[in-house]
Amino acid sequence: MTKTDIGVEVGRLNDRVDVLAFRDCHEPDAPPAWEWERVRRTWAGTEPMTRPNVYSVHGLGVAGVTFTLRRQPLTLDNALRWRGQHCLITAIRPLGRLYLTVEAALVVLSQCKNPKTGETFPAVVTEEYVRHEQLEPMATNEHRRILVMPKAIQLKPGPLVEVSGVEWPIITPYELDPHKNEYVLKRTVDL
Repeated sequence: MTKTDIGVEVGRLNDRVDVLAFRDCHEPDAPPAWEWERVRRTWAGTEPMTRPNVYSVHGLGVAGVTFTLRRQPLTLDNALRWRGQHCLITAIRPLGRLYLTVEAALVVLSQCKNPKTGETFPAVVTEEYVRHEQLEPMATNEHRRILVMPKAIQLKPGPLVEVSGVEWPIITPYELDPHKNEYVLKRTVDL
């Protein structure tokens, strides 16, 4: 195998990876329908991360992977698909003149819908925490989720959002990140 001046073995870039962009794919006279579309395919070297990848400031970390790619147009607004798994990019660093090191969280996309506008979009749902309270004569559980999505989607606090067929009230928006928005969702369930 040929080694470059920074120690990357070119033959180790042996995994096919799709580079994705978030695009509105709706039909004319229909509400917006966002999807992750493939922009191109590329070769990558992959290595599982040894620590959780924290892609949400307010949620839990998940398993991650580090990719080595040839330099190409790529930002934190893109995502990758590797072996059928959606990879949310969390860091991009140059590696010499010819390569990039890309860290990504291995996430599952949930299909979401804004019931008010009919807009549909994929988003990542992570758990914040669950609270249990024993009341007389019943008990309640408080479920909180964090909905993470690209910057193109903006929701208002108060109304409901449908996540995988279940409606959740939107409690708190976090919209200062330049590449993604996060929303706290909360439901209280009687036991």
